[in-house]
Amino acid sequence: MVSKRLAYVVGCLALLAMIAALFMVATGKLWESTRFNEQYVDSVYEDAKGRKWSGNFTESRALIDSADDVRPKNASARFSNGLKEAGQALKPSKAPKKTLLETFPNLASSAASTVNGIQNIEGKRLEIEAVIRGFFEANTVDMKLVFARDSLRVKPLMQNYYRSHPLNSLRWKNLGWLMSVDEKGHRLGYAQAIFDDAEPINVIVEETAEGRYRVDWESSVSYGELDWKDFLKVRPVEPTLLRVVASKPASTPHGRAAQGTEVIEIKHPAQEGSVLAFFDRNDPKFQPLIEQLQSGNWKDVPLTLRLCFPGTSSTGGTLMGAKIANIEGKGWLILQGTRS
Repeated sequence: MVSKRLAYVVGCLALLAMIAALFMVATGKLWESTRFNEQYVDSVYEDAKGRKWSGNFTESRALIDSADDVRPKNASARFSNGLKEAGQALKPSKAPKKTLLETFPNLASSAASTVNGIQNIEGKRLEIEAVIRGFFEANTVDMKLVFARDSLRVKPLMQNYYRSHPLNSLRWKNLGWLMSVDEKGHRLGYAQAIFDDAEPINVIVEETAEGRYRVDWESSVSYGELDWKDFLKVRPVEPTLLRVVASKPASTPHGRAAQGTEVIEIKHPAQEGSVLAFFDRNDPKFQPLIEQLQSGNWKDVPLTLRLCFPGTSSTGGTLMGAKIANIEGKGWLILQGTRS
């Protein structure tokens, strides 16, 4: 009798064990089927990673409504973030936590000072090429502004410039060389745009803090407040912003310049005519100008200057050259915080 009861108990335990095992297998399969699969999501949203704008303005409009849309996003990351946000919505709301920079505001300046050029720029080639291509294929001011750096400020400049200059879209071929620009506190790059119907154009690209890209329009057209031929003809008394190239002159007229005065020869990169220009090399505000001239060996150095023709010297003598009133930015690029 005892042996029969023991056998009955053992049989019941075995049955319970089998049921438990089957339950674990079933729940494991269920968990596997609901677990987030990154590779699967990436395969489903493959076009979000590899899709490029064809250049056709009449289709896939969402891709060109904003240059921000050109930047590819990782599909699985967006899907995962969506799951996290849905989960957060089910939790009790809490007071928002301060960010590290809100808690320690002094960290913002130190973080900015560590920025120097566009990091891993070759790894960002596709995104940068899409923005540069959109910039050059744009055939209206509004469309070009979508891809332009500092667009709000340059909008009136661009509108005025294209009243007297043609705005022709160029037939894109490909992006040539690409390099990061060492400029402390700025995410800058330099790129060569290659076309089927025009000579290559070198442009400056800026990466925003959000990881988007913008083309510097002013340097791409050597923008000045006056055309070079008009500057030489009108000889404005008021300082006028111009993008020029400068070299040490072979000789200076009327013998030696006044002590402390530096004379350089200035011309436009694409137009005829040159002029001698002078500045006080002992004035601290011209130290960046001297540094740029020295780094370029005083030969065809790109500069953004404010120039004028003062007419007469302090002693009453006529000055034949132009006066450099100020230097703006670095090369043909005006950096934030350096504009006069």
